[in-house]
Amino acid sequence: MPDTLHIAEPGDSEEVSFARAISLLGVTPEVASTFLFDNRGDLPRAWKLWQDKWLAPHLAPNFVEAYECGSQFRINEVQAVDSLLDVKLSEQLRERSITAGKPFLQGKDEMKGNKNWVKYVDRVEKGQSPGHVSVIFALQSALYNLPLASALSAYIWFEFQSGLPKELSHESLSELSTVFEEALVHVSIAVRENGVQASGSGNLRVV
Repeated sequence: MPDTLHIAEPGDSEEVSFARAISLLGVTPEVASTFLFDNRGDLPRAWKLWQDKWLAPHLAPNFVEAYECGSQFRINEVQAVDSLLDVKLSEQLRERSITAGKPFLQGKDEMKGNKNWVKYVDRVEKGQSPGHVSVIFALQSALYNLPLASALSAYIWFEFQSGLPKELSHESLSELSTVFEEALVHVSIAVRENGVQASGSGNLRVV
């Protein structure tokens, strides 16, 4: 399945694609995170349910807060955001989120020279911070100085792609693109509610 993001309306498509490429540098997602579709139900309905129950009330605001704390090198507060999400997720989602985050902690050789990243990873390894993938994704995006809106869009795409069955054919690409785009309204909402102006907020499309 192609993994390039394209903004259908005016905006910076390269910025979002770059954010995703940087965020996944050294990491090959192999397990689903908090979104999981088993190909036996209705994908648009499952995706909408995930947005309403988890993305909008918890994951997107959590991502933005972790990003803002990370951009100011406030690792104690990043840890607090991580711990807060830990009690909001169901046990099943909690386990998947932490499992999905482990490759990011293990595969980020490029980040090992960043003292703030090392400090956070050390706390996760010591069991002081859970290590949820949304927090990890947000923190590394902040430390890479990636734009918030682009980073959050890239995270949502990561959730969508990693949660789909591997056997989904390319014939369904157009439908999948349409389904995915519905979640991007939460990017501008989360960024706006945090008092940050979203840039490049056109519709993203998988190409």
